[in-house]
Amino acid sequence: MVRMEREPESAPHLAFQNGIIQTTIDLRSYRLTAVQKTAYRYADRCTAILGASDQHLLPVTFLFPPSTVESAAREAVRQFFQELLDQELREQIGSETHAIRSLLLAHAFSKTDLIRRD
Repeated sequence: MVRMEREPESAPHLAFQNGIIQTTIDLRSYRLTAVQKTAYRYADRCTAILGASDQHLLPVTFLFPPSTVESAAREAVRQFFQELLDQELREQIGSETHAIRSLLLAHAFSKTDLIRRD
């Protein structure tokens, strides 16, 4: 296992102060829907407050329970970003396959009689 002595230059600094970590998410990389779904999935670990976007940057404030230590909070935010990538890929696949899924559903229901006729 390789251990990094410092974070890469592109990694955001995640300062933990008074149970809060603040960062921004670039909406050119992630859809707002993906951010919202990820925030919902992490509601048991922290509260993610999404601010108003400024052009393409979305401010996010993570509020942690009072007993949370800094290392656990930073790890939760790191995992949040991993989940965010997963949710973004799901959104991308969903939009790319929407037409074929609609066609398959239409075909499947076209062979069933949804209305009972007497």
